[in-house]
Amino acid sequence: MKPLAAVTMVWRDYWYLEKWVAYYTAQLGPENVYILSHGADPEIDRIGQGCNVIAILRDGLHQSFDYARWRMLSDFSAMLTQFYNRVIVADCDELLVAADGSALLDYKFDFQENAAAAVGFNLVATLGSNQELLFSPDKYCLFEVPYSKPCIVKSRVSFGTGGHGVMNDNFDLLPGLFNMHFHYGNLDELHRREQERSPLVDESMERDAKIASSPGQSVGIVSWRWRSRRHRRLTKRLLRCEELPIAETVELCRQDALKTLMTMEDGYFTHDRKMDVTLRKFRFPENFQIKL
Repeated sequence: MKPLAAVTMVWRDYWYLEKWVAYYTAQLGPENVYILSHGADPEIDRIGQGCNVIAILRDGLHQSFDYARWRMLSDFSAMLTQFYNRVIVADCDELLVAADGSALLDYKFDFQENAAAAVGFNLVATLGSNQELLFSPDKYCLFEVPYSKPCIVKSRVSFGTGGHGVMNDNFDLLPGLFNMHFHYGNLDELHRREQERSPLVDESMERDAKIASSPGQSVGIVSWRWRSRRHRRLTKRLLRCEELPIAETVELCRQDALKTLMTMEDGYFTHDRKMDVTLRKFRFPENFQIKL
C-alpha cells in the first residue's frame, strides 16, 4: 500500500487547478495525484501532465450536479483506498496544509473513523494583495466552520453536497492541520469564474424541475452566483476578529469547530452552521516553508 494520494474533480478552473496540482505534486509526487476532468479538456491535460487525468463525460449542468459530483468522488476515493493508506478528497480550490508548513507525508494520519477532517479557513485576498501568491503575508486566513470538512479517507464514505459532511458515518478534526479554501484568494479569478458560471446556473434553475433538498443534498450550484457578495462579507469580518499566530489560531479554531459537530435527522454528520463561534484569523509568516 502506498501512503497517500489526492483526488479532485474540475471543470475549467485552470488557475485554481494549477495551484492545486503544484501543491500536491510537490507534496505527494505526480503519480499519486488524480484529476477527474468533467469533460475532455486539453488545458487540464497540460496542467495535469504527469498526474492521472481521467475525463468524465459532460452533458450540461443540472441542479443535482454537485450532489452527483460528490457521489462520484465518494466512489472514486473508495477505489483508491484499495491502493493507498489514506486519500485526500478535495475541490480544486482547497488544500490540506500542516500548520507548521511540514510535509504531509510526515504527518501521522491516525484516526479511527472512515474519514477525518481539518479545521477550515478561507484565504481572503484584498485589492492590495499579490493575487498570484497563495501563501502570502498580505492575505488573511479566516476561520470558516463549513470548510472544516471531511477531507481525508481510509475507506469508503458517502459525501454529501459540497463534501461538507458524510452520511451514516462521522469524523474527527485532526490537530496541526487546516483546510485552506482559496476560492477568495485571487479576486481576478473570483470575478471571472462568477461571470462564467452565473448564466449556466440561471439556465439550469429555469429549465430543470425543482429538486427536493435534504441535509445531505442541496442545490449547491446556486451559490456560484454570489461569490463577489460573499467576498465583501468576508472582508468585513476580517476587520472585527483577532489575529493570532498560525499554530495557535489553528488549534483554537479546531476546538471551536469540534463543538459544532452534529448528526442530522437523516443520518448526515456535519457541522451546525447556526452555532456561534469565535472568528479568528492568521497570516502566513515570511519564513513559512511552503512557497506557492
